[in-house]
Amino acid sequence: MDLSIRIIQEGDEYQVIIEGDGVTRILKARSIDELTNSLTNEIRDLLSIKENTETLKSSACTLRGWYIRLPVMKLLDIVAFLTKNNQGDATENLLKYLDTHGLSRSNYRVIVPTLSALGLWKQGRLTREAEELGKAVIDGSQELPNLLYRIAIRNCMLRDVIDKLAEGYPMNDAIKLLGLTRRDEINYTINLLEIIMSGDEFKCLYYTKALGNYLRNGGCFTALDLPRGCTLNQVVAIFNYLMNNKGFHMMSLLNDVDVTVNLGSVTAQLYDDYALIIQGSKPVGALIGEVIITNSNYAPRAREAVDRLEPIATKITRLNNLAFSMIIVPIVIRDECPRVKAYVMVGNKMGDWIARVFDLP
Repeated sequence: MDLSIRIIQEGDEYQVIIEGDGVTRILKARSIDELTNSLTNEIRDLLSIKENTETLKSSACTLRGWYIRLPVMKLLDIVAFLTKNNQGDATENLLKYLDTHGLSRSNYRVIVPTLSALGLWKQGRLTREAEELGKAVIDGSQELPNLLYRIAIRNCMLRDVIDKLAEGYPMNDAIKLLGLTRRDEINYTINLLEIIMSGDEFKCLYYTKALGNYLRNGGCFTALDLPRGCTLNQVVAIFNYLMNNKGFHMMSLLNDVDVTVNLGSVTAQLYDDYALIIQGSKPVGALIGEVIITNSNYAPRAREAVDRLEPIATKITRLNNLAFSMIIVPIVIRDECPRVKAYVMVGNKMGDWIARVFDLP
């Protein structure tokens, strides 16, 4: 294992950046003894994780620890400046930013750990994610909240907070997970999270969590407005639910069009604007769908959606030489207590189709 350890002192506090094997950790310490103990524990932890390579491979986040000591808009301005002036040494360019803005060079001590905690700075230079973010800032892209979401969830601590927010936790309760004590860090973190929450990717996570909660517990469905680009996530969630909880009925549907699959080994894998149904390691079916929001007279809207999707499903099945295709249309029925149904249609490659409506959960 190759480790890079950098210690930056700011007043009576030490910021430590440990980089190695795709993992970045940010530590804070207020004394030499605390610094030594923290470093010893973190290196021991990294070495123990390294012994289990599967743990590293399966981890969705690679940034451990949270640190932010400057306003989000200032952070974005710095990233944009460094992206625009990306020739030469990145550290010198950062110092140039501070000089041209009349700021003390000592600010370097808080900027680098902040950038590192978000995976925007590594081994003395901007990362690819930072350059993408900088270009979005320069262009005034509407995708900025979504980019920040994808950047933030790579930090394990921020990802946990974002999950709690998507589950409906109040901001003040969710942010306690970070253990922040400084008011400036709390305020800057809240500002960052508020920007992230305005984007479609967070809203999709919120919708997905709400649907999952509804499928587990029933009651009233609380998320009615589907975010842009979020349809397939919900279709796959309901597919998984039906396979696990309505297996007998799903098997009956498949058998009616002479399709035989082992439900216990079937998964759905996202692929562009549809999903492939995988049995073992082999693609056997296509999955597409569309979420509709309507009143209790849902049949006409559901039929329109299925009629529109059927030729698309047939084309995907033929192009990929699959055994069958499945169309799932989640139907959100608006009333005093919104509920969800699923219109499911299965077809084989010969063009035979069968359909059924499921009450959920």
